Amino acid sequence: MHDIIQTRSNVLHPAAAVSWRDTKLHVLHRDYETRSQAILKTVGTNVYASDASTTVLCCAYAVDEEPVQLWTPNNPVPAEFTEAAINPAWIVCAHGAHFEDAIERHVLHPRFGWRVFPIEKQRCTQAMALAVGLPARLSTAANALELKNRKDASGERLMHQTSKPRRPHTDERPDGIYWFEDQERLDRLYDYCQRDVEVERELYSRLPTLSASEQTLWELSSRINQRGFCVDRTFAEAARKIAEAAAPGIDQEIAELTAEEITSINQIAKLMAWLQQHGCIMEKLDRKTIEKKLLDAELVPAVRRVLELRLGGAQAAVKKINALLARAGNDDRVRGAFRYHGAGTGRWAGEGVQPHNLKRPVVDDLDAAVAAVATGDYQHVRSLYPRPLSVVGDCSRALICAAPGHVLIGADFSAIESRLLAWVAGEKWKLDAYSRYDATHNPRDEPYCETTFWSLCGW
Repeated sequence: MHDIIQTRSNVLHPAAAVSWRDTKLHVLHRDYETRSQAILKTVGTNVYASDASTTVLCCAYAVDEEPVQLWTPNNPVPAEFTEAAINPAWIVCAHGAHFEDAIERHVLHPRFGWRVFPIEKQRCTQAMALAVGLPARLSTAANALELKNRKDASGERLMHQTSKPRRPHTDERPDGIYWFEDQERLDRLYDYCQRDVEVERELYSRLPTLSASEQTLWELSSRINQRGFCVDRTFAEAARKIAEAAAPGIDQEIAELTAEEITSINQIAKLMAWLQQHGCIMEKLDRKTIEKKLLDAELVPAVRRVLELRLGGAQAAVKKINALLARAGNDDRVRGAFRYHGAGTGRWAGEGVQPHNLKRPVVDDLDAAVAAVATGDYQHVRSLYPRPLSVVGDCSRALICAAPGHVLIGADFSAIESRLLAWVAGEKWKLDAYSRYDATHNPRDEPYCETTFWSLCGW
């Protein structure tokens, strides 16, 4: 607890952070602005960086407290980057360093001859911010600490303009690829990139560095994200084929039932309004709520069928298929799927595919369901299961597979955070409650029942 208080104290008092940092190391701060036909939020960092259309528009960088400098393509590799790569007294830093690392590996190194930095040399101010409970975004972290340097909002809008293709003009081929690349916009982009380095550098000076053990853990996390995990692309494409075949029929039936007031099962606000008009008031439309409502024998047939369609067609797990296929590289591996210190407790959070949040299957025979979905035949799956999309969701864990010659081992620790916190806090009564439940699996021994009781008692 003392270490936590000391860490947060350093965030509030800039001078205190100096003692956390080895002042003998030179720090190279860097930031890249890029453009690509690939959509970063859709495909993820690694697929984006390795896309053939991705290129670097500029690099802003600074060493320690020296002035920020700018590099643009067709100029020599800055000497500072070579020095940082070979000199053990140098480290490199960026906010969201996984992006800079991927751009260096997939664009700058092969096309421009830049060095690639080993992960041990890298520092990430985003990881440092998350470790002390600050927001992940550079702009919000800077605002939270009231830094002297702040993100340029108008420059950020310009960055989004220049980072993706623009619409063709009337006198241009409609199927061509065009960019915002006039010199005025590029000059403003260069200024924006340099400002980002100023913000990131000040943030670095204000934050405590990660402890040695946490830095090692971040490096391990980075290696895991660089390696990725293998996915069964053939099975994923078969599952997507079934999902695509199922959706139109569901939307058509619900449109007929609602006299065209609702044309998609995903129009939540319209669905809830229509249900209310027909005497069925619901606060939300998640699976458990709908299943409970369907037990009501008084539901009129049209309302019951609409709820059944929503239950059968609104499976969040199905949406993972497109995310998985979009983020899988040419070697069928999904990379960058875990965010270090993504939750306040310090555990990882999922990115894109959300591998931490795969649906628990409810189908009785999962192997048979996987075999049916693997056919990619919607009519076949429909003949076996009344809700094909639900079955596709049940099979979502089968999307992740072992690489050839390897074995995949899965594990899920029950209430791991609650157990560890109880152990750290010395709450033996809670640990005993978990022990009883582990031995009996009796719902009456469910630890949450006991913790709720003690909470009501004022503990």
